[in-house]
Amino acid sequence: MGIKSLECNFNPKAQTYNPHLHLIVPDKETAIIFIVEWQRYMKGKKTGKKYTGAWGQHYRPIKKDRVKDLIETIKYGSKIFTEPDVKNKSKSKNKIPPTIYANALDNIFAAMKGKRLFDRFGFDLPKQPKKSKANAQFLTNYKEWAYDITVNDWMNPQTGELLTGYVPPAQLSYLLNTIDTDLE
Repeated sequence: MGIKSLECNFNPKAQTYNPHLHLIVPDKETAIIFIVEWQRYMKGKKTGKKYTGAWGQHYRPIKKDRVKDLIETIKYGSKIFTEPDVKNKSKSKNKIPPTIYANALDNIFAAMKGKRLFDRFGFDLPKQPKKSKANAQFLTNYKEWAYDITVNDWMNPQTGELLTGYVPPAQLSYLLNTIDTDLE
């Protein structure tokens, strides 16, 4: 019984992908059994090659802040912003800022298409009552908006009015203007 999520990271230095699972299970014994069975399952049947090793398997108890640990487990299928130097991401004095590797992300998203990134196993959730349908209503007094990338906001084409007035932080603007489209 547990919760699982599928995640894949890209390592730009080695130009490799790291698909992996995060699991929340009831106890330490179950975690150990999963690790042993996972390693047995991932050993290549025809070649005998191992696709995983003990060095890559970790388990730890849920900490006091369960919500934080749940968020850590189910937050995403892939990181959008990747550290260019994965091993020295926090140690380097001349730190290279995180980068968006667009082609690598596209590969990850294509590989994960149709896969359940987050799921539960060994239990069923209680049935939820059916929600009533919302009453549809036609609007006659509305404004049309179009997204304008030059101002990072939705703009009314007739009036020039901005919808949110959002001003992105400098770090985000930098990241969005330095997207790497070469590595994959």
